[in-house]
Amino acid sequence: MKRVQFVPISGLTGINIKEKPLKDAPALSKWYTGKTLLQAINGFEPAKRNIEKPFRFIVSDLYSEGKGITIKGRVAQGLVSAGDKVAVLPVGDAATVSRIDHEVAVNIEEEFGEERLKVALSGDSVTLILTGIDIARISVGNIISDYTKAFRPRIRKKMQAKILVSENLTVPIIRGSQVLFHMHCLDVPAVICNIISKVDRKDGSNIPRPRVLTGSANATIEIKLNEKICLEAFSDCRSLGRFVLRRGGDTVAVGVVEKVE
Repeated sequence: MKRVQFVPISGLTGINIKEKPLKDAPALSKWYTGKTLLQAINGFEPAKRNIEKPFRFIVSDLYSEGKGITIKGRVAQGLVSAGDKVAVLPVGDAATVSRIDHEVAVNIEEEFGEERLKVALSGDSVTLILTGIDIARISVGNIISDYTKAFRPRIRKKMQAKILVSENLTVPIIRGSQVLFHMHCLDVPAVICNIISKVDRKDGSNIPRPRVLTGSANATIEIKLNEKICLEAFSDCRSLGRFVLRRGGDTVAVGVVEKVE
């Protein structure tokens, strides 16, 4: 909430959008002495791009084009350049990035130059053209990562996670509850195999091994997926460390991965 700014404006008359409301709106100028809308926007802090972290690209769409495979998605962290060798996970096959197409190529070239178009950085939504791999080996929800095994995400079925249960929960969560694990483009059936602890609402202490979780509970649990996917702790990669649990079409909890088993 410290970063939230409240700026009173009028879209109809343009008050406090570009210039301060001195003569045009004396009633507003009596109590408001803050920024105009444009001043507030120009004061935004740019989002931190985790360029220094290992490369992670989430595949949201793909199709075959000529000799290459075209995949669309977002760079979750790190960077990739045209010509780089990458790994397609979880299958582990190697591929080469032959070309990078940016969605806003004109704006990027005007601001940073032509060389910037050959690189995709964390936060960019881009199209990668891959060669050296069959399209049958790639699917939506796959992760494209650094080829070096030491820099790849772990491929696992089990994790320890912190969750916040929905306040509108109708059926309590117990050990053995079956849920649908949703992460970026993936939906994977899962089971809550253990409830490690929950936070006491009165004093904030941890209650070990509770039998049941009800609405608005804050808890630490273990989840086992029906299949292996790329998982990382939220502190290592936000996109591969946050998820939603659903049941019967409803969201029952949101959470972050603490530890990959």
